Amino acid sequence: MSTTQSTPTSPTTQRVKSVSRVLSSPLRPTSPQSPSTVIPSNSRRPSLGAGQTSPRTKTPPGPLAKSRARDLLRKHYGLGVGPPVPLPGRSDDPMDLDSAAFDAKSYYEQLITASSLSALLKRENDLLTEIRQLDGDRQSLVYNHHHELIAASDTIAAMKTRAEGLDADLDLLKAAFSEISRLGAKVSVEEQPADDSSHS
Repeated sequence: MSTTQSTPTSPTTQRVKSVSRVLSSPLRPTSPQSPSTVIPSNSRRPSLGAGQTSPRTKTPPGPLAKSRARDLLRKHYGLGVGPPVPLPGRSDDPMDLDSAAFDAKSYYEQLITASSLSALLKRENDLLTEIRQLDGDRQSLVYNHHHELIAASDTIAAMKTRAEGLDADLDLLKAAFSEISRLGAKVSVEEQPADDSSHS
């Protein structure tokens, strides 16, 4: 009569078997995560502290700042400040791109409704060419007068330095004029009794 001896199972082996049965359950996804993987409690996603701030995007300048910069450039180049003055002989047609009364919305609606595809593509190429030409003219205008801007900046800096150095001289000059006025008043007071005694 042969007896089969059952090998004693350790608690660790029982725990591994139970975990494998739980992982193979259809209610849980079968992931290759091992049972010994332990996520530490202190592993948190790095958050911004009290002293740290999220990077802020730079806000574009508003229309008032753009208008002021445009007016300054126009004033520097002698073009006047404010909206462009309509040239004589130029029509006030809202469909004219160079007119002061140009209406972009009406021009766009008329263009897409009355033009064919080939005409639209040709007009796009023409506008791109004009835009590049105007941009080149603007850059050449700025670059040609760049040395004048640098010279004006150097002149302003030199004037500021000299003005700061003249403050002490102006104070001395003011004190000298005050002393001259005091001596003049004293001399006039001393001369008045002498004149009175000579007349008597």
